[in-house]
Amino acid sequence: MNAEWRFCLCEERLLVKKASFVDLPLVKKNSIEYRSYQVNIAEIAEKESTMVVLSTGLGKTVIAALIAAKRLKLHQDSKVLFLAPSRPLVDQQAQFLRRVLDINADSIVCMTGQDSPDDRRTIWANAQVIVMTPQALQNDLVRRSYDLAKVSLIIYDEAHRGVGNYAYTFIAEMYEKQRENTLSLGITASPGHQAEHIKTVCDNLRLVHVEVRNDQSPDVRDYIVSVESAIRYVTLPPEIEVLRDILYSLLNDYIAPVVNNGFSLPDGRRLSKKEILKAQGEVRREIGSYTKPPRQLYLVMRNLTASLRIVHLLEFIGTQGLAPTHRYIQGMYEEVRNKKSSKGVKDLISRLEFKQFENLLQAMVAKGYRHPKADAILEIVSEQLSVNLDSRILIFTRFRDTAIEVVEILSQLDETRASRFVGQSTRGSDKGLSQKKQVEILEGFRNNEFNVLVATQVGEEGLDIPECNLVVFYDCVPSVVPYIQRKGRTGRRAPGRVVIFVAKGTHDEFYHWSVIRKLKKMPDALKEAEKEQDDKQTSLDEFASEADEEPSSPSTGTAHVSKTDDTIRLIVDSRELPTGVARELTRLNVEISDESLKIGDYIVSEDVAVERKEMGDFIQSLIDGRLFDQLIALRSAYRRPVLIMEGEQLIGLRAVNPAAIYGALASIAIRVQVPIIWTRNAEETAIVLYRMAHLEQIGAKKTLRTRSGETMGTDAKALEYILSGFPGVDTVISRAILAEFGTLEKVFSAEEKDLQRVSGVGKKIASRIRRLLTTEHPDYNENNKEGS
Repeated sequence: MNAEWRFCLCEERLLVKKASFVDLPLVKKNSIEYRSYQVNIAEIAEKESTMVVLSTGLGKTVIAALIAAKRLKLHQDSKVLFLAPSRPLVDQQAQFLRRVLDINADSIVCMTGQDSPDDRRTIWANAQVIVMTPQALQNDLVRRSYDLAKVSLIIYDEAHRGVGNYAYTFIAEMYEKQRENTLSLGITASPGHQAEHIKTVCDNLRLVHVEVRNDQSPDVRDYIVSVESAIRYVTLPPEIEVLRDILYSLLNDYIAPVVNNGFSLPDGRRLSKKEILKAQGEVRREIGSYTKPPRQLYLVMRNLTASLRIVHLLEFIGTQGLAPTHRYIQGMYEEVRNKKSSKGVKDLISRLEFKQFENLLQAMVAKGYRHPKADAILEIVSEQLSVNLDSRILIFTRFRDTAIEVVEILSQLDETRASRFVGQSTRGSDKGLSQKKQVEILEGFRNNEFNVLVATQVGEEGLDIPECNLVVFYDCVPSVVPYIQRKGRTGRRAPGRVVIFVAKGTHDEFYHWSVIRKLKKMPDALKEAEKEQDDKQTSLDEFASEADEEPSSPSTGTAHVSKTDDTIRLIVDSRELPTGVARELTRLNVEISDESLKIGDYIVSEDVAVERKEMGDFIQSLIDGRLFDQLIALRSAYRRPVLIMEGEQLIGLRAVNPAAIYGALASIAIRVQVPIIWTRNAEETAIVLYRMAHLEQIGAKKTLRTRSGETMGTDAKALEYILSGFPGVDTVISRAILAEFGTLEKVFSAEEKDLQRVSGVGKKIASRIRRLLTTEHPDYNENNKEGS
């Protein structure tokens, strides 16, 4: 075969390589450089759902675009769904697809949680390629805003996230249920170092094949650019060692009583967060075994909480710097002022040794002392810019406070134009960056307005950060995933350099060598996962027979929703939509309407409403005083309020006296008179809610509507409340009727045919309204008889 040409005839589609660009239907001419490994993987992944593991910079998104073009050509009335875990990443992927796909650019759309549910429903209906965040899609599937029946391909970007309760897992399940001819593509550079984890992701996302390419793969080797990697060791100065010694001494003081009470912990210099958390679990279980726990167990828990903070301070002072550590301490004081801190934190900041540490730290910051990494970063950045003044430099750190300091340090260099790049969420007084600001900063980095970007985790995953000449790990990461993602920011099109800072004798060393060990395990883990996925593929006939079977009941075996059941509906508080309960209700075929509820979490009928408490939330709401206010409001608004307690451990979960918890439960049942139902998990909670709704809506024919224990805030609310008292008229329908007629007087004088003009009001509801308006009450008839 001629080296310049390659033909692949596949179901009457012709793929041609000519010169250096892909020639494929629905792919714009000269938009995608021809790379054999991308074409080969796309040919495989268009036939079966596949996990593609490919190093950063080698074009995973290009493979996704090739398969999308193939599916849109084959299924011309279908949609392609591209899921990405963040709003900036959604915007980036949509821009790329508009650039390479030869379809109407307006039919390639972005959808995130910033768009309203109604807007998303409209956008979905008119779009051909939808790029969106998985959480927004999950919420829409729970609401039944639309389904996935027309989706011919789902692409899961950063597919390694597809574990646990992450939205990818629910979406994959719904896709399998709602469409017969499914195809899924998972793309990631860092699937993890354990075969079991990789297999779990594949199972969760219904991916039956794994395609892996690394630097040594024959078809990739020609596209690999050299990356020079170096470790820069720094030694802590005596001044910082003095600070650490104070913390170690304080830590030993805290753990001594813990050990004396029979809980095993190593010496303070070898103590890890993991060991402290394990000891806390043991203490909680011990507390839970007593009706009246010994006081010293609470002191042990307090000491462990304080110890956890000290270990975190040791990591900060050893790997981050003096100013970031000082900012972290100020955050601890803010917690205490806002009454959000534990007794352990309060005790820690009251200790004389801690005051000594804080005073010495403040004095050193005031005198200009810095972590040795500060001088190292100045040296490396200055050296890089002296060699190439047009260099782009990306510096990674795990903490926002450190990013602030690094930007301040680099401001000393005249040739640097540095910007901090962090996430959108608010952390204490740090408001984060809006999506618009993130895009502006990346654009500034791209056009050389900034030549240094100091980024936290948000810069690691997937974002199209321009080619960097130098990447610096200001600190080490304990996980393989961010390590690979950080390194992948350089050496994409031109040779690059990676420098990893390691502070000797600190968490940096432990994290670095831990990741190196995990990286050595990754090739074998991928081979094992690849082999297992291929071995257990199910034939198409088996898939077809499975699809025809009746949907199985949940694993508890206590509920089954038959196809002949009437539709069950629930009104769900909007804050509950992202939870596992909402997902399980969707699996039970419950129709969910979400509202911002002032009272309750789930409305079952006009009489029954439910407050759901996970065990941790129950204890926290007991501590902060919310619990009884919520339940009293629930009791006053609904005839039959219910409290669902979800979880398997209540006593010992927090260092709260069991007598206080038992007393609260007794008061709820006897004084407040709210029944308590216990469930182990979200699945059981959903089953209980389903059965309650079935009893009320199907059995007792009760109307579904919200109530308020307070006087209606507005006349409009009062009008809706009155009208929703008619059988079959819920809050939504009452609002629609009033929007049509304006006043109750006009509603009550309307003819049956006029009422039926309103959406949701059929002949049955209209006739019932008219009949009730003219029906005399029995007592009225009796009084007439007596009067005569």
